[in-house]
Amino acid sequence: MNSRVAFIIAASLLTLACGGGPSATVVSQQVQRSNAHNVNARAAYERGDIALAMKLSSEALRLSRSVEDTEGTALNLLNIAAIYRVRDDRAAAHETLGELFNPAGEEYPEGLLARGCMLKALLYIDEGDLGEASMWADKAEELCKGSGCTSMAGAYNLKARVLLLRDNVEEAQQYAERGRRAGGGMGAETANSLRLLGDSYLALKEYGHAEKLYKEALALDKSLGLPPKIALDLKGMGEAAIGAGRSDKARGYLLRALDVSKSASVSPHFRTRDIENEIRVLLETLQQAEN
Repeated sequence: MNSRVAFIIAASLLTLACGGGPSATVVSQQVQRSNAHNVNARAAYERGDIALAMKLSSEALRLSRSVEDTEGTALNLLNIAAIYRVRDDRAAAHETLGELFNPAGEEYPEGLLARGCMLKALLYIDEGDLGEASMWADKAEELCKGSGCTSMAGAYNLKARVLLLRDNVEEAQQYAERGRRAGGGMGAETANSLRLLGDSYLALKEYGHAEKLYKEALALDKSLGLPPKIALDLKGMGEAAIGAGRSDKARGYLLRALDVSKSASVSPHFRTRDIENEIRVLLETLQQAEN
């Protein structure tokens, strides 16, 4: 299974009434502080400081709750659950998402519930429970279609991933193509679609086509500055080259992937290490085949 990092960090957006009194000022200050914590949490996450990312996201959640910022609260719950996933604490991630789906007060926006469903599916993929993963991926797709959410491409890509893991390559390709169209030909989800299509053609042993798709994903991921995804693209290119019998080319791709992965963060979390381990195994296998 390819390693995936799904971390949702976004500033909570709240439209405030113009010309409000003291209460409006308090809300504005709280939301601004919550947004600032989210920005700093993203920076901490990207440099591998997961503990600080959790601390900042937890404080952002407290601030959102203090002013009943429903959207901000939902986003912060998603962030915290995603951090728990990266820490390999799936029980805590599920518990956090439970609050999203069973709120004590106001219901959360369907678009954010769809993101929660996607994260639930990823957690079940981690656990190897593809039946539950498929069910939550279906829920994400349904919620996105019903709410016109901005995560439609991600929902399609998630469906494609689950189908590919269940060896349903043809239907996985159909969903990955939907994801590519929904992504509009640019951005991280389009790159994810291309990588999934590469994975599908790799499974079909159509190595030349797979390598081409990984290269397209690589170009997008480089433009977006996403080291873990760059490493995955290069790893896929290496696997395609191995399948095509081009050992020297494969080694070059894999060494580049390893270098990117090792340089991706100061303190790698377990998912980054998983990518590195997978690359090392491929390099070792390549070397053994040549001896």
